[in-house]
Amino acid sequence: MKKLVAALASAMLVTTVFAQTATTDAGKAQLKANQQKAEAQATANQKKADAQHDAAKAQASANEDKASAQADANKEAAKVAQATTPEQASGARGDAAKAQAKANKKKHSAQSKADKKKQDAAKDADVAQAKADKQKVEAQSDANKAAADAKIDAAKK
Repeated sequence: MKKLVAALASAMLVTTVFAQTATTDAGKAQLKANQQKAEAQATANQKKADAQHDAAKAQASANEDKASAQADANKEAAKVAQATTPEQASGARGDAAKAQAKANKKKHSAQSKADKKKQDAAKDADVAQAKADKQKVEAQSDANKAAADAKIDAAKK
């Protein structure tokens, strides 16, 4: 009887040890998955920040180009006020209109360029987040598989 009780106690102890080992392995796998998920998100966040920075630089550059183009047009417009004859005024108005049209074209082009860069930056950020999401899912899947394998191993013993 003592031997039977000792054998049962020993079997229960072994089962408990294996169950704890399985839990520990699953916990380690989950910690690893959490770390991988955090790293993936940090990478995505950095890529998003870089993309936003690029977009802001593109907009700032566009704003400078637009201001420069408008300043050129304003110089031509100022010549109208300086004209002393009707012919000079007429010529200056024509030059001012051409300069304003050119400035408008430059401003539109600069803004279009900035908008394209912003769209590209947003797309890059979306791709980075999608990759991070995929890595997080894969890491969690690996952790779940490790936990399931540990449970199976514990149940076998």
